[in-house]
Amino acid sequence: MLLVVVLWGINVVMIKYLLRFFPPLALAPIRLSLAAGLLLPVVWRQYGFYRLSGKEWLFVAGVAFFSIFVHQIVLSLGVAATSGTHAVLILGLNPLLTTVLASYLMKEAFTWAKGAGIALGFSGVALVVYGNAQGTATPAGDLLILVAMIVFVIGSLFVKKSTVSVPPLVVTAYSHALASIGLVLLGIMMNPVWTYGNAAGFGSVAVLLFSSLVNTALGALWWNMGIQQVGASTTSLFQNVSPIVGVFASAVWLNEQLNWHHIAALCLVVMAVSLGTGVASNLNFPSRFKPAAATKPTFRTPNL
Repeated sequence: MLLVVVLWGINVVMIKYLLRFFPPLALAPIRLSLAAGLLLPVVWRQYGFYRLSGKEWLFVAGVAFFSIFVHQIVLSLGVAATSGTHAVLILGLNPLLTTVLASYLMKEAFTWAKGAGIALGFSGVALVVYGNAQGTATPAGDLLILVAMIVFVIGSLFVKKSTVSVPPLVVTAYSHALASIGLVLLGIMMNPVWTYGNAAGFGSVAVLLFSSLVNTALGALWWNMGIQQVGASTTSLFQNVSPIVGVFASAVWLNEQLNWHHIAALCLVVMAVSLGTGVASNLNFPSRFKPAAATKPTFRTPNL
């Protein structure tokens, strides 16, 4: 999980770089098609043609629609309209929202810590938008990144439902295949051109392949495996690392200037997710933190 969030923190910066060579609605289908092209042969080799029931298809479709199709569209459009620094700070609210939604759907008590975490987290987002000093950042772009974060969290809940009876590899591959089909069709309708400038250069192709195959395909697979084992709320704790990696990656590779409000917003977001997800209390009282034993799901024999 730690490796995944580091990869995803860097991935926002990679997408920002790739948008110099691809339109937003062309980059998303290209990346997702490459990811699906890696995952589907692996599924076929391990499981053959794995048939899903109608209910299982519904959950997988939920993953494809929220976590991939809508998420990739608004993420690409948002990153094109804002800075990499703003994007990773806003995406840093992911753990907090995941915890709140998971607690609500599971009828758990809404604690003061979660309420305080929400207040701190959105204060950080407001500070980023208010102190909009980045030349490439706009309020509309920041709003799109916020929507991208929300739909990804919703999709994570579908991942937890779908991996109860279906292997994470199958869920990941099938959802990426469904989403890539939709993104390609949308791209054909919306894009008069699919590339800019030196899109076939070594640097752009290398970044595209790494972003698609490692960050997107393998990252999603490892993430879904984590959600299956420990749940969406606990898995989201690892995303505390993502905004930290992304902020400094934006400064190093995109030459974006870090101002005082970025550092303050980063501190607020980290405090928010730590408080809202219970990390702070667990650090203060380590004896109370006893992870539940992971249960190994039993999958039915695939229909070949």
